Amino acid sequence: MHPKPRHRNTAGPALAWLAALLLAACAGSGGGSSGSAAPPATTALAARPASTAKLTILTPRNGQTVHSPTLEVRLGLKGAKLVPQTTTHIRPDPGHVHLLVDDKLVAMNYGFNEQLPNLGPGQHLVQVEFVAADHAPFEPRVLAQAALNITP
Repeated sequence: MHPKPRHRNTAGPALAWLAALLLAACAGSGGGSSGSAAPPATTALAARPASTAKLTILTPRNGQTVHSPTLEVRLGLKGAKLVPQTTTHIRPDPGHVHLLVDDKLVAMNYGFNEQLPNLGPGQHLVQVEFVAADHAPFEPRVLAQAALNITP
């Protein structure tokens, strides 16, 4: 009977060495030494593209008084097109619309008309933003808004 050869496990030390090397590379990319472990103040949105879009709210008009709790928002869009698919390959002209009422997201639109939820009496603010196909905003942001008053 022959004894089984013993193999030395080198995966553990190799992975530890690789992890240490990656950590050192990341830590060394900060430039200066401030004694702080905080990362530089950058965000993924800092490199967002500008859009060619011009977005408008056709209805309701800014300052309009509406005598019904139900209301349809109609949009106009020039210099861009609405697309239903999501992608990380961002270009300045395809995207979709985020619709907010009183700072609450109510729809992510792929069309130009959207029925708003029933609104109570009083002042309301409708905001729309044309965003890239990855759901993140362009820089500068493409926004439109209209204030309206609902009366019974």
